[in-house]
Amino acid sequence: MSMHPSLLELKLASCHLVDMSPFVKFVNFTSLLTLDLSGNYFDSELPYWLFNISSDIFHIDLSFNYLKGRIPKSMLNLPNLKSLRLANNKLTGPIPDWLGEHEGLQQLVLSENSFEGPFPSTLGNLSSLTELGVSSNSLSGNLTANIGQLFNLRTLFIGGSLSGVISEKHFSKLFNLESLVLNSGFSFDIDPKWIPPFQLREIGLKNTSLGPTFPEWLYTQRRLGTIDFSHSRLSSINADKFWSFAAKIRAINLSYNAISADLSNVTINSKYIWLGHNNFTGTLPRISANVFFISLENNFLSGSISPFLCHKFSRKSALGYLDVSYNLLTGVIPDCWENVRGLTFLFIGNNKLEGEIPPSIGLLNETIVMDFNKNNLSGEFSLDLSNMKSLVCINLGNNCFSGVVPSKMPESMQVMILRSNQFSSNFPQQICNLPSLIQLDVSQNKLFGSIPPCVFNISSMDGERRIIHFGFNLDLFWKGRELGYRDIGLLRNLDLSSNNLSGEIPRELFGLTQLLFLNLSRNHLTGKIPMEIGGMKNLESLDLSNNHLSGTIPEAISKLTFLSYLNMSYNDFTGQIPLGTQLQSFDAWSYVGNSKLCGLPLSKNCSILGVGDRRVQGGANKSEIESLYLGMGVGFAVGLWGVWASLFLNTAWRHKYVLLLDHVADWLYVFIVLKINKFVR
Repeated sequence: MSMHPSLLELKLASCHLVDMSPFVKFVNFTSLLTLDLSGNYFDSELPYWLFNISSDIFHIDLSFNYLKGRIPKSMLNLPNLKSLRLANNKLTGPIPDWLGEHEGLQQLVLSENSFEGPFPSTLGNLSSLTELGVSSNSLSGNLTANIGQLFNLRTLFIGGSLSGVISEKHFSKLFNLESLVLNSGFSFDIDPKWIPPFQLREIGLKNTSLGPTFPEWLYTQRRLGTIDFSHSRLSSINADKFWSFAAKIRAINLSYNAISADLSNVTINSKYIWLGHNNFTGTLPRISANVFFISLENNFLSGSISPFLCHKFSRKSALGYLDVSYNLLTGVIPDCWENVRGLTFLFIGNNKLEGEIPPSIGLLNETIVMDFNKNNLSGEFSLDLSNMKSLVCINLGNNCFSGVVPSKMPESMQVMILRSNQFSSNFPQQICNLPSLIQLDVSQNKLFGSIPPCVFNISSMDGERRIIHFGFNLDLFWKGRELGYRDIGLLRNLDLSSNNLSGEIPRELFGLTQLLFLNLSRNHLTGKIPMEIGGMKNLESLDLSNNHLSGTIPEAISKLTFLSYLNMSYNDFTGQIPLGTQLQSFDAWSYVGNSKLCGLPLSKNCSILGVGDRRVQGGANKSEIESLYLGMGVGFAVGLWGVWASLFLNTAWRHKYVLLLDHVADWLYVFIVLKINKFVR
């Protein structure tokens, strides 16, 4: 490839290449105009030959690689270079001041690297720039005000750790600016009556100190399609202006602020809108048929869902994502879901909803995730969801559902969370036939009977196959406490705790070798722990506490080298805790409530209890050991008395024994004298 003098364009983007031949000192690309090697796996410094190729080259794109080191000054050897893209690499050092000498540059994109030091003021000299992108978490200082002189600039992206005050001077001559993104710790000192010289299509001021009031000058922008003011310390908006202004904007993100406003009489028209993690009050707003994505979680919204969902749309609703979780919503879940049949994500958990799940929920045959967690929902969950072929996750946890455990689920089901309800039935055999299931939590219910051996049929908890699904957040009771978890299909979890399950733990259960979390605590399980537990080598959390398990803790449990949480307390285990740094690293509370258990980390010494070598099955109790010592003593006494009695009663034997002693004494005397004489000589 390096010997094609007539080559004009070389484009090898996203080709899984790993070597830029950094030791090649000469390439014959004398006619090359465009070089695109973006999206590969180059893990080296920028090669020597790169800036010694054709002096006519005008476009170089090496973004989205793993390039490191500094930008070499030899880049000045390319006087006709118009576009340089090095974004999303690992480049270090300061951004060179001499870049300001490359007056012909039109596109300079250095975003998402590891540059350090100040923002170079010389970049304000690149009057031909139409696109400038710079970001790094190690940059420091202010943004130079002469950026405002780049009158050809259309796109400005600055991110990282820069700070300082942004004023009108930074935008004074940016007549052509269309995209403005300043995702850094800037604050703003701009007159509310200021009229910008540009008309933006996109603005992002994430992570800035934009607030407390939504900027008035933004209302002059008539072509805006996207606004991202998340994490920007806003606390108030002008309701009279803002919602009519927002209705014309395609995507708005105001999440993670402290905005206080009443949404009761608001109609949302934006296709994508994030208003979560604010202080919005009132009832849910109305939405138009145009809305596809709406996020209102973590606010103080109250009232019923019905007006929001059940009003007649002017045309078929586009709604695909709805999150109203963590609010104060009350009443029942309305039975009008046929209005939003295309809904794929539904989050209405952590409210005060009550009543039963309406039948029309079953019409959402494109839904991937349904979350009803932490409400006051009740009744028997008898819906047949087996036809919802896309359903991956259902969360009914922390409600008041009763009756049998819902088992009419599609084969696509991966996550079932039914914890903290009042389900009362046997463990349903149908759940064993869900081939994609990787998380099952039916804890804190009233399940009875035994754990069926068919759990081994849940193939995704056993096989190596990775389950791929949309990432979503869920609250999971894991390792003894409730944790927020971002699930992307990796976690394997089986929680049957706090029920009325009885009988022995089936050996088949321990064939689920990919499980990370197993909780069978607070049941009435009996019998011994099967040796097969040693095969669960991926297990990180194991809780068997508060049961009636007995026997010794098997040595095989010491093979669980990833175990970071263990609770075996309050059972009937006996003998010594298996030796191994893994099991002795846990606190004593992991084993308390087992009066016949001994060994570290417990303070109870196994030798005091008479527990011998664990290789002898069952060990030996105290009376058996005492009998052993007594038998040894008696045997020794009887044997010694037998020898002395024979010599005392038999005269001939006694004479021979005395003669033997004389011969031994004479031999020892002669041997010692000879050795002494030899030593003296």
